[in-house]
Formats: sequence, C-alpha cells, structure tokens
Amino acid sequence: MASRIFISKNESELTTLKTFLKDRNEILIAKTFLQFSPLAFQLEKPFDIIFFGSPRAVMFFKAQMDIPASAKIACVGGKTVEVIQAINREVAFSGEGKGDVQETSAAFKKWCGDQHVLFPLSSISLKTFSSLFQSNQKTEVEVYETDIVGSAIAECSTYIFTSPSNVEGFLIENSIPESAQVIAWGESTNTSLKAKSISVNHVLSQPDINSLIEVLK
Repeated sequence: MASRIFISKNESELTTLKTFLKDRNEILIAKTFLQFSPLAFQLEKPFDIIFFGSPRAVMFFKAQMDIPASAKIACVGGKTVEVIQAINREVAFSGEGKGDVQETSAAFKKWCGDQHVLFPLSSISLKTFSSLFQSNQKTEVEVYETDIVGSAIAECSTYIFTSPSNVEGFLIENSIPESAQVIAWGESTNTSLKAKSISVNHVLSQPDINSLIEVLK
C-alpha cells in the first residue's frame, strides 16, 4: 500500500510536492485547519517600511489600502516575495539566506535602523519580528482574522506541520501514530509540537517546499 504524507497546507499551493510524491508512489494529503476573514483597520502614523509575514498579510492589506510608493517592502518566504512582485512592487528585504528565524529577525532589525515599521498581522500572530521593536518604532495592525477549525485526517506515515496554529487544529480531532515521522516547518512549529509532547524528527531550517523535498528524499 502506498504511504500517505500529510501536510497542513492547501493542495493548491503544493504542485511541486504532489508531483514529487506521485513519482515515489506516495499519496499527498493536504489540509489546513485555518480559516481567514478580513478585519477593518485604519492607520494613523506614517511608516517607512512595511513588513509582510505571509502572502495573506499582503492580500488582506491590499484589499483595503494601497502600499505607498515611498514605503520599502520587507518580508520572509519565497511565496510572499512572489505575491509582492505580482503587484509590481520590489522587495527591499526578503530574509532569504539569513539563516533561521532568530537570525533573520535580528538581521531585519539591524537593516531597519531607526526607521518606523508597519506590521500587518493576523489576529493570532506570534509577532516574532515585531516583538523586537520598541513601541515608538512600530505600528502593529490586525488586517485579518484566523480561526482554527478541526477536521479528521486519515492515518499517515509522515506529518508535516507548517505553523503552531495548524498543530492546534490537527489535534482537535487527530493524534499522531507512534511509528510516524514528524517534520516541523521552522522553529516556532517545532516548539509548539514539543510543548504538546510530540517528538519531531526534523526541523526545516529554510521553510519552503524545496527544502522539504530534500528532507523527504
């Protein structure tokens, strides 16, 4: 019987991974436990830099407000870079090649200097980057709400969790078999899994599909 690989993402984002697993006669089960909805917001302070932590932050911010031409755009993750480039804007700081999340956030803080930074956030954001800044140097604004919704998943041989919130959603109706392998999509997800006494076999140092495929090989 073909082994099943679970990942807490939408299947529409996983064309490359699905092809890779199909060639190995493995079945991909993709499911996010998160649902998103816009939140109305207003900005009162000007900003020099806008930091997007995810593609959704870009989309929900843009749905209500244009990004000023004068603002520098910063982000992490190749997918977020692609979304920003798709709206014909350049990324001044991408975080790629800066190491793990602690190194990347420290590099971003240094890069910003004393400029004022706007952080469009989810309602359940961990604020990994914005927490490094003093209140007089940042504006945090919630632009979308994230709800966690449970759903039953067929038993798999490997589980890949992409965020602490998806770990929570998975555990509402599921558990992990003792024999299964667990992969964490970065350090914050690894910390969440360990806090719930779930053993992690590998933590992706670069949270992207190409790095994941290298691990699965």
